[in-house]
Amino acid sequence: MKILCWNCRGIGNPATVRELKQMLVANDPDIVFLCVTKINANKFSSVCSRCKMKESNKVEVQTYSSNHIDSIIKLENDNPIRFTGFYGNAEPNKRQCSWNMLRRVGQSVTEKWIIGGDFNAILDNAEKEGDFREVVDELSMADLKTDNDWFTWVNNRDGTALVKERLDRFLMSANDVARFPFMETKVIRQSTSDHDAIILDTEGRKSRDRHRDPRLCFKYDVCWDVEAKKIIKEAWQKGSADIMGKIEMVGKKLGGWQYKKLKQMRTQMGTLQANINKVIDSQGLGKLLDEEEKYWAQRSRIQWLKEGDRNTRFFHVRATNRRKKNNIPRLKDMDAVLQVKR
Repeated sequence: MKILCWNCRGIGNPATVRELKQMLVANDPDIVFLCVTKINANKFSSVCSRCKMKESNKVEVQTYSSNHIDSIIKLENDNPIRFTGFYGNAEPNKRQCSWNMLRRVGQSVTEKWIIGGDFNAILDNAEKEGDFREVVDELSMADLKTDNDWFTWVNNRDGTALVKERLDRFLMSANDVARFPFMETKVIRQSTSDHDAIILDTEGRKSRDRHRDPRLCFKYDVCWDVEAKKIIKEAWQKGSADIMGKIEMVGKKLGGWQYKKLKQMRTQMGTLQANINKVIDSQGLGKLLDEEEKYWAQRSRIQWLKEGDRNTRFFHVRATNRRKKNNIPRLKDMDAVLQVKR
């Protein structure tokens, strides 16, 4: 089972929807928890449609509020799991309400319990006291460390003003951690939000059984190009006179080629992802996106969008439309004849 959590900081931006869709395709999660979406239910259904997300009869929502969604997930051939998507209150004086809400949920939990989301609080081994530490200990939860990156939030500032923190995380009932020996948690880097997404895979480290060589399990792929056609032609010409023999030869040649092609593509994707992470870490991308947003925001004359969301596409459209509206392409003379613009 895979659970993905992301504080998307507003899902109305087309770029954010596009990034969410790419993330879902790449990771194929079973459960998705999004917080701070800043849109109503009707608009969110459109986002779900574009990202090909749908409701599942394996998930039963128990309770919900502006800070949480508590649910029971039914698993095949296993006992159900309790999952609580959580968003901690950003205001320190209201954060205790968030912890009390978790305590109330915890009183009704009898299943294996996982909490995931943006806690808006720091939990560090060096901290021996504090409200967050106290509620984690009180509920007997274990903090699940991520396997790749550590920080999940950055304030997108330069120099000494730069701050990175681990605000997004998964917690699991401490007594149940040992029951998931193959569990894996990762940070998924994002560019449209100051929060990275996190994903938990209960069987992420489990080796996949392969009864056949993947090079033999080939099928038609949209990525086939001229090179594939050449391989098919050569294998067909060199094969035996028997049709089945020719098909077998084509299968062997094409399967090996496709396997090699896939490995090369994955290597290239890994290199590109590493470069993207370097750009994001350097804050160059975040700073440029913020500057671009301010550029178009100033020209759009729209002030109602909150600072921090990158609605660049919206601002660009508004500014472009206003420029078109203010432009006078041609004029009519006294006889109502259009005059050519000089």
